[in-house]
Formats: sequence, C-alpha cells, structure tokens
Amino acid sequence: MQIITGRQYYPIRPFANLREMIDQSAAQYGGQPAFRFREQMREEPITRSYQDFHDDYSALGAALLDLGLGGKRLAIVGENSYAWCLADVAVINGVGVVVPLDRMLPEEELTGLLNRGEVDAVFYDAPFHRIIVKAAAAMPRLRHLICLRPERLKDDQTAEWADPGRRIDETCRAEKGSPTSPALYQLPDLLAAGRKLIAGGDRRYDQATIDPDALAALLFTSGTTSTAKAVMLSHRNICADIRGLAGVVSLPAGIRMLSVLPLHHTFENTCGLFMAIYVGAVIHECDGLRHIQKNMQEYGIDMVIGVPILFNNFYNKIQESLKKSGKDRLVRRMIPLTQMLRHIGIDLRRRIYKPILQAFGGRLHLGICGAAPIDPAIISFFDAIGVRILQGYGLTETSPVASGCNSRIFVAGTVGQPLTGMELALDTDKPGEPGEILIRGENVMLGYYQDPAATAEVIDADGWFHSGDIGRLDPKTRCLTITGRVKSMIVLKNGKKVFPEEIEYLIDQKAFIKESLVWGDKDEDGVVVVSAKLVIDRDAMQQKSSQAIDDNAIHQYLEQLIRDINTRMPSFKSIHQYVFSFQEMVKTTTLKIRRSVEIDQINRLMQHEKLKWREMTGQNLDLLSAGSPALPSINPETGNPGEGAVNGI
Repeated sequence: MQIITGRQYYPIRPFANLREMIDQSAAQYGGQPAFRFREQMREEPITRSYQDFHDDYSALGAALLDLGLGGKRLAIVGENSYAWCLADVAVINGVGVVVPLDRMLPEEELTGLLNRGEVDAVFYDAPFHRIIVKAAAAMPRLRHLICLRPERLKDDQTAEWADPGRRIDETCRAEKGSPTSPALYQLPDLLAAGRKLIAGGDRRYDQATIDPDALAALLFTSGTTSTAKAVMLSHRNICADIRGLAGVVSLPAGIRMLSVLPLHHTFENTCGLFMAIYVGAVIHECDGLRHIQKNMQEYGIDMVIGVPILFNNFYNKIQESLKKSGKDRLVRRMIPLTQMLRHIGIDLRRRIYKPILQAFGGRLHLGICGAAPIDPAIISFFDAIGVRILQGYGLTETSPVASGCNSRIFVAGTVGQPLTGMELALDTDKPGEPGEILIRGENVMLGYYQDPAATAEVIDADGWFHSGDIGRLDPKTRCLTITGRVKSMIVLKNGKKVFPEEIEYLIDQKAFIKESLVWGDKDEDGVVVVSAKLVIDRDAMQQKSSQAIDDNAIHQYLEQLIRDINTRMPSFKSIHQYVFSFQEMVKTTTLKIRRSVEIDQINRLMQHEKLKWREMTGQNLDLLSAGSPALPSINPETGNPGEGAVNGI
C-alpha cells in the first residue's frame, strides 16, 4: 500500500464543534459583512454582518427548541439563500439533526426521503408549499412546516400560519381541530419569537450541549429513494474537514465568494458556507445560473467554488470573445512570454490580461473545482492569465474534501495531496500504478444510516474508507490523479484493465461530442470489448462541414474520431463498437451520467429487437430505438420512465 499524509502549512484555529467555530468568527469579524443577497431580483442587495448572522441563527434556534424540536430531524429543501443558511446552522448547532434535500428531486422521491430520514419538521421554499403540505398529510410524524421565504408564495398558495409562541399540540387543537394536523410557520415569525425568548432570558439554545461524535447531518447521495445511501456526519467529521482545508489553503478575511453550487451538497456546504465563515469571507448568494457573470461583475467576486462545467463555460466565453475581437492569436503568442517572465520573478498577468478578467468583475483570482475531472488545459489557461483553479477530490462520506491542490502544491490535472490531518492510500505497492483510493481521518463519516452492512463494506477494521475510485500517485510530486471508478472498470479476457473515464476524456475533447459513455460489452463470441455511446452536437459538426450533415456524414466523422482515439491508446483499450445519439443521457441531479441506466437501455433494445453489435455499430441509436417498447420515455433529469418535468420547479 502507498500512503501519503497531509501536511500543515498554515495555522489552524482550534474549535471543538461548528457552534464554537461560528461564535469565534462572530466575535472576531463582528460588524464585517458575512452575507450579501437579494430578497427579490430587482431589489438592492441586503448585507448581514457576522454579528447579525450569529443573532439570527441563535434566535431561530431558540424558537425551534421552544416548539419542542430538540433532538428531532429537520429537513431543508429550497434554493440557496440566507434563510437556507440560517436554518442549516440553527439546527446543527443545538437543535437536532439537519437533513438537507435536493430541490431537483421529483415529488415522489422527495417525499420518500422525508420518510426515510424520519423527519419531524421541514424548512421549505415557496415553490414546494403544495408538495410539503401534501407530504405532511400522509406522514404522521411530520408536524412542523416552516416556509423559508413566505413573501414568495403565490396568491393561490394561502396558509393559516401558526403562532410560534404556542406549542404544536396547543396550536393544532386550537386552530386545526385535530392534534395530528401539521402546523405551518413563517421563518420571520420564528425569528421574532426567538428574539423575544432570548430577551426574556431564555438560554436553552445557548447552553445546549453538542456531542461532537453524535449524528449532526444526514445527507442522501445521488440516487432514487430506494438506492440513495444516507451518509451520517458528525460535528467532528465536518470540523476535521474545515481544519484540513485551513491547514493547506490561505484565504484572507473579507474575501468575496459567490455561492453557486446547491447548499445541500457537502462540497458547497462545507467549503462555501462553513469554511467561508471560518475565514471571515463575504458570501454572495448568486441570483441564478443565468446571472453568474453579472453577479461576479456587480459584487467584484474574488473566488468561486464550482464544478468543471462552470469553469468550462467561463473558458468557452473567453475563447469566443477573443475570436470575435480577433485577439485570440495575440493572446496565444503573449502567454509564453508572460509565463517566461513569471519564471524570473516578473508577474504581469493581471495587468496584461486585465480586459479578459474584467468580464468576470476584474477581481477573480481563485477557483475551487470538484465533483468531476476538469481538463488540465483549462486549468493551465486560467493560471496563465492570473486565475488559479485548485482541483480537489472527495466524497460525501469524507465530509467531503480529502485531497486537493492548495496554496503550496499546484500540479494541473491532479487533485494534489491530502488535507492536513488526513491520510490517503492506494491499495497497490508499485509506485505509479493505479489502485483504489483509501482515505483515513476524522473526516470519515460515522457510517450509512440504518445500513451497517454497507458501512462495513466501505470502512475496514483499520479505519480506511474504501472510496471505489481509482487513482495514481505520481512518484515525484506525490500528487494524486483520479483515473476512474472500480465499478466502471472494464476487465478484459487477458486480465488487462481499462478505465472508461480515460477514454471518455479523449472523446469529449471534440467540439461536436456533447458527452460520451464507455463500457465493456460482449461481442458475438462472448468476448468483452470496449464499447461506446456518443452524443452528437449536430450544430457543432455542421460548422466543420460545407455539406449538409446526415447520418452517413456523421458516421464518417465518428469513424475518423474512433480511429484517432484508438491510435492514441494501447491496442487493448481500442473502441470496437459504438452507437451515437442526439439525446442527452440520463443523469443524476449532480449531472453525472447514470451509467447503469444507459447501458441497460441499450441491452434491452438489443434483446427486444434481436440486434447484434455488428448491425448496430456506427448507427443512430435514436432511429434504432424509435417506437420500441423496450425503451420507454425517460426523463433525463430523473432517470425514471414516463415522468415529465420535475414538479415545474
């Protein structure tokens, strides 16, 4: 086994739990801005200081305890907002267990997770009003429904709001006529009630005991209600990740961050909320994906935490702008010169490339990228113009970040080294050889909720978490590169192993390929061979040709692409059979392709239509599957047959 231990480069402020950490920041940064956000799109931004945030979450916590919710499970579903952050922090810091839910899930799955999580109360955004009220009617234990931003309710979404000054059983009997009916609350009313309690001397929330090793957050991984694992995290887990980040990344107080990723993901929750509070950052709530660039300009954003598609979009916008202005060649010539000057201590990047940086507000200098691989060429380009993108790696089960490039270690294309206080290992003794990534440290989860067998499968007797990911450690830099997943790995008849992600990366470099999927399937002789599904961007392909693009032309383009890809790899990795489509593949809400669903669809089509790969290779899958009952309509956002849009949300 190859083991590498995370180093510490910067001082780490000691704290025992999240409450202590946030209280320290409130005392240290006091009146400095902590959040900037809009209640309505056309309004001026609102600023809340660190002291404001501390007072607000304490008031909410006091009100929740007064409603009898101490030790209970409280879910949150909705868009990123100051209200969402208040609910999250108030619950986890002295009330009970927080259960963040993915707002993109369809109604059935959302309701299923409320049941699985044994939720007693739920904070929800206005678009979910009908869904949550309906769910509560069928769930006896779900008795408290709290609308985060009631001013956003539509006229037909009326409700009889309960008095937060009265206990739930009294409220139900007096106003609903039944002790089992749920009570509906408005967040502003709870805040007012909590302030009144504190002013009257109520100290129950302030004095609440926090067990660092108890369940604090229950997070569901991607999947349906029946397949999603529920990860149990404690204060110790999350605090270990914050300390691990603080030991390797230096961020100044007041740094302006834009909150883009959903807060129910641990990546944004730990890094974009709790770590931001730790360093005294100013968190700016994004007005929506369409407004990212506008918000960056308006707020003068210094740092963005995102996934590869975000930085890919930034890169593509820059390249398009340079081509339109005719300056793309000039920039390509200038980059080697400015890089050479950097090597002798003269850094002119932000001055020379200022017009490019101005498109993103002029201050952007740091990006944190995770969740999926990003093209190293994009990282290198941004670094060349003065923006450092640090790629990280982790899982919900590791709170989440376990490794990453940092303020001292930066090797484009890798996910750097472990965070401070963490160990990372590969289950192979040969340097440079790929192996499964193992992680050990206080950041490793408590386990999977109500699933000791699944927990035992991934956490061994020595405390190593088996990630299911494959990686390589560079013998020289000691940096980790992710190469694939154990479950998707193709094992050929001769014992050689193929990692689909490596081939998919090469395929996806072509502009006319939207996405690709590579897997091992059997040919007519029963031999496992490398197979692929390619999703085509017809418009991008048309731009490369002066003739009309039909299936025959597409076939020729793809044949050439496959030949090119195969010449760049060892022969045993060659793609032998493929189909193409114009339809986006089925994905999770985190935009990862549901490999098993896609592969199963193709296998069922082949069985039903009695097709062989020799008949399918190079063909349009959309035409082959048209009208086939073997392939029911699939909702690309959920992966479930016969579903429409996700509740119109």
